[in-house]
Amino acid sequence: MLAGIAWVVLYAVLLRTTRDSPAASRLVGEVVYLVPIAAATALAVYAAGRTRQRVGTAWRLLIVSNSLWLIGESTWAVYSYLSPDGAPVPSFADAAYLLSYAVALPAIVIGLGLGVLGRTQGLLDALLVAAGAAAIGWQTLISPLVPSSWTVPALVTFLYPVFSVSIVSILVAVLLSGARQVPRSIIIVGCAFGLAAVTDGAYAYLTAVDKYQSSSWVNLGWQIEAVLLCVAAVVAGRRAETDQPRALEPDLAFLPAVVAVLAVGGLAVADLVLVGRLSLVTLVVTMVLLLGLLVRQVVATRDRARLTQGLRTAAITDQLTGLYNRRFFKEMIDVEADRAERRRLPLSLILIDLDHFKDINDTYGHSVGDAVLTDVAQRLRREVRGSDLLCRYGGEEFVCLLPGTPAPAAYELAERLRQTLRSTPTDVAGVPEPVTLTASLGVATDEPERGRIDTDALIDEADEAVYRAKALGRDRVVGSGQASASAADPITDLPPALVWMADRIDRALGDRQCAAAVSRWAFRTASRLGLDEADQRRTAAAARVHDIGRITSLAGRRPDEPRGPGRAEDLGHPAQGARLLVELAGRSDLAQLVAAHHERHDGTGYPYGLAGSDIPIGARIIAVCDAWAVLRGDDPIPPGASPPDGRDELARGRGTRFDPVVLDAFLGLLDDGALDDPARFTEPAAAPPAVPASIAAADEGRTAAR
Repeated sequence: MLAGIAWVVLYAVLLRTTRDSPAASRLVGEVVYLVPIAAATALAVYAAGRTRQRVGTAWRLLIVSNSLWLIGESTWAVYSYLSPDGAPVPSFADAAYLLSYAVALPAIVIGLGLGVLGRTQGLLDALLVAAGAAAIGWQTLISPLVPSSWTVPALVTFLYPVFSVSIVSILVAVLLSGARQVPRSIIIVGCAFGLAAVTDGAYAYLTAVDKYQSSSWVNLGWQIEAVLLCVAAVVAGRRAETDQPRALEPDLAFLPAVVAVLAVGGLAVADLVLVGRLSLVTLVVTMVLLLGLLVRQVVATRDRARLTQGLRTAAITDQLTGLYNRRFFKEMIDVEADRAERRRLPLSLILIDLDHFKDINDTYGHSVGDAVLTDVAQRLRREVRGSDLLCRYGGEEFVCLLPGTPAPAAYELAERLRQTLRSTPTDVAGVPEPVTLTASLGVATDEPERGRIDTDALIDEADEAVYRAKALGRDRVVGSGQASASAADPITDLPPALVWMADRIDRALGDRQCAAAVSRWAFRTASRLGLDEADQRRTAAAARVHDIGRITSLAGRRPDEPRGPGRAEDLGHPAQGARLLVELAGRSDLAQLVAAHHERHDGTGYPYGLAGSDIPIGARIIAVCDAWAVLRGDDPIPPGASPPDGRDELARGRGTRFDPVVLDAFLGLLDDGALDDPARFTEPAAAPPAVPASIAAADEGRTAAR
């Protein structure tokens, strides 16, 4: 910078001191004049070697542009020494000058990186500014130079300011349209050509009114241009500029409109002062700029709406799974609750919690866990309806909001979701074996007939149902209210008809749901004993239907025989229940547990007289749980009270009736308060499940035959 200033000052002094000597003046104006241009060409080579990407491409083009300029000026100098009248117009020098501008224009465009104007609004801003700058340049520099008659010399002289104004307009358009990442060196190059535009205008004016002389002060403008090109090359080379230079941070989005308004106002004032009326050029420019401002406003409004929608979507969307997030769920459940109240429709909720998901993260890593969550989200999305709202509730939890869905349909969907997750393992890249998934699901339903829907209570009910599903062994659907046939006790995986039969037997023998309670206790006892999950589930399933063999004795019961607590003695019901399990459900694995649940540890039980370890462990567990159900059938434990005397009754059977290890595990659960009492039947008796068409047809055939 200092060297450039010193050179400009030196050149100005030389112009002034050699004015009276034609030979010295020619030397300064034609030969010394070439020094900064040659330096700019050499430094452009240096900058091109130090820069990369589009900035490097721009400087390679500027090497060509500066070389053409140097060739043109050298040709002009030769003409000035060989011809008394100097270089003719046009000449080879003019061709080199114009080609220099033609190459500089794409160099600056590439260097500025018009990719930053890829946005519609940015492009419009640039066009508005370019139009305003070009209009001002036309009115101030180009319009006064328009010749009255077009000749080749006049056209050549006219093209100099046109090229310069075009370059300056592009530079101003990019800078004032809020564009970022504009290389500093290219900005300096643009400023150099901006000065060249003014200098070319002055040169054209001198050519029109007088003869251009080598000692003209106009040369000083081109010298400053060459010095600026040298500075730009040094800046580019020392900073090794690439496509990622320092960004221009100020928000200048308002400037395009200001430039457009000032351009129109300036043109109008100039016309009124100079010619007394608005010219056609001013009117056209005004219409173009106003139309551009209108389009820009429309585009800005559209972009603002898209941005707002994008921010809204980002705020309510889970980034990992693409589902809606918990925040959006909280908003929508209130909306759907109000709609359900107005239309008198039910509102159901399914809460889904993946089982043992922490083990997946601990075993395979969090990246695999994220892939599993994404796959789960896709599976669940395929199963729900378009009107349902599926969200990621947090961590490994998902929630599905079901507007207008009654409890049975919600249970059916929940069971389908459970089966979907457990049916097909998840394949994850980098994991040798597919990841097996199960889930615990809680279902809650609220009806408008009950009053205003309490959304917080509905969520709490679903969460409590999930907690119960976890406590019962996971991989099941549990509801807060009425249970569907397919989810009456998800731990069993038994036909609904057998579960219904077990509950009917409980109703016939008392008013408590003993079979369901025995199943829960058996599962927890098996868990405490350390049985694997398959044995836990098998024991709980057998316990759920351990008394179905009593259906035969109950069928022959007299109508006037009173109902009472406990269980009527029926020595054949274990074997009968085992037979029903095999014939109706094909569950021989459960049949052996049901058949042996009245065997005693000392070998005095029935029906086979098995003893000790010959009795299946599941049957030993059911025996203890069933005995407790008989004891607790009509004597519930008050909240906070200590275990009753029935505990001592169980303890007296230790080693004789009951396996000591199993009994100790059960009593430990009892002492810990981990065993609930059998619930009372409060709802009316459910209708029996539908009989499959094939069985119904067979029954009709047998009846017809009889």
